[in-house]
Amino acid sequence: MTVYHLENPIINNDWGCPKTMVELYGYQNPDNRPLAELWMGAHPKAVSFVNLNNKQQMPLSELIANEPVAVLGPKCANKFTNELSFLFKVLSADSPLSIQSHPNKAQAIAGWEKENIKKIPLSAPHRNYKDKNHKPELVYAITEFHALNGFRQYSQIIELFDLIKGPKLGLLINKLADSLNSDGLKNFYEALMTHPEPGELVYEAIHNIEIRFNKNEDSKEFQRLWQLAIELNTEYPGDIGVLSPFLINHIILQPGEAMYLSAGTLHAYLKGTSLEIMANSDNVLRGGLTHKHIDINELLHTTVFKPIDHNNLKIACTSLNEYEQCFCTDVEDFQLSIVSLENNSSKLSCKVHSAEILFVIEGEVAVIAGNNKSLTLKAGQSCFVSAQSKAYHLKGKGQVARASTPN
Repeated sequence: MTVYHLENPIINNDWGCPKTMVELYGYQNPDNRPLAELWMGAHPKAVSFVNLNNKQQMPLSELIANEPVAVLGPKCANKFTNELSFLFKVLSADSPLSIQSHPNKAQAIAGWEKENIKKIPLSAPHRNYKDKNHKPELVYAITEFHALNGFRQYSQIIELFDLIKGPKLGLLINKLADSLNSDGLKNFYEALMTHPEPGELVYEAIHNIEIRFNKNEDSKEFQRLWQLAIELNTEYPGDIGVLSPFLINHIILQPGEAMYLSAGTLHAYLKGTSLEIMANSDNVLRGGLTHKHIDINELLHTTVFKPIDHNNLKIACTSLNEYEQCFCTDVEDFQLSIVSLENNSSKLSCKVHSAEILFVIEGEVAVIAGNNKSLTLKAGQSCFVSAQSKAYHLKGKGQVARASTPN
C-alpha cells in the first residue's frame, strides 16, 4: 500500500474558531472547543496517524522512519535527514494570533543548542526553539482571511503614527523620521517593545484613534485600521501589540488567494480560515497580543527589519496543466498546488517525486494509486502518498490541495 488515509490531530488554541471546521468539514465538536489548527505531518508535537490495511494505525513518523528512502524518495530523504520536509495545516482563527516571527535555519540551530545547554524542557512554556529548523510559510485562503504581514514602508509608518501619536509616542516616531533605514526601524521597534510604560503609549494612541474613528473623516483604509486597533485593544488592553497594524501591512486575502512569509517576517493572523504549509518546524518568537511566552531579545534577533511593499505580499499562481495551479516559492522545503476538478469525469494524472499530503478542500475525490487501489476522500479528509507510488490519479468533482517537496 502506498496511499494512506490520515487521522490528524487538532490543536485547541484559545484563538481558534469553534464553528468553521465543523461547518466546512463536518468535524465533531460537541464541547464547542476552539478548533484552531489541524496538523497534517510528522512533527513530534502533533503527529498524524496513517490507517493501515489491517485497520490498525501507525504514527506517520514511524512509517517514514521504517523506510525513509522509499517513503520520502531518495532526494528528499538525503536533503532533509530522513524526515518529511514540510508541515501542512488547516488554520481557523476567530481572534488574532500573536505578533510573531520565525527564525532562519542558522538562528534555529543556534537557539536549539543554546536552550538544550540550559536544559530547558521541550514542553516548557518559556522554550522558544522546539526544533532546529527554519519556518518560512505559505498561506492559502479558504475563507476571507485577514492578516498582518511584513513591515510597512517607512513613509507609511511615519504617516500613520503622526496621526495617532501623543507626547510620549511622538518622541519615538520623531527618532525614526530622523533615521529612515533598517537600523532606525529596529531601534524604533525595540523602543516600543521595551518601553517602561507600554500601556501609556497605547492609551495615548487609542484615545486619538477613537477620536478619528468617530469623526469618520479618514479614508476607508484608515478607518479599517482605526477599528482594528480598537478591537485589538478591547481584547488585549494596553498590549503594545495593539499598535502593530501601524507598523505592519494589513492584508485581506480572498478565497483562493495566497501569500508567502519568509523567515524573519513579523506577522500576525487576525481572522479567517486558511491552509498553511511551512517547513517542518514549530519555532515561534512572539511580540504581543498573546498570553504565551514573549522573548523580546530573541524576537529582535530573528526579525528582518526591512519594509515589504504591500503590492508584493500576494503571490501569483502558475498553471501546471488543465486542472492544477501551483503557488511556487524559492523554498526547498515545500510546494503547494491546488487541483480543481470540474465534474465527476474529470481526471488528473500526477507523477510522484517525493512524499505528498493531499487535503480535499471541497467536494469528493478518489485517489487511485498505481496498483489501482482507490481511496475516496470527502471535504476535510486527507491522505499521505508515499514516494513509492511513483504516480496516482485524482478523479471526481472537487478541489484538492497538494502538499509536496519541490522536485
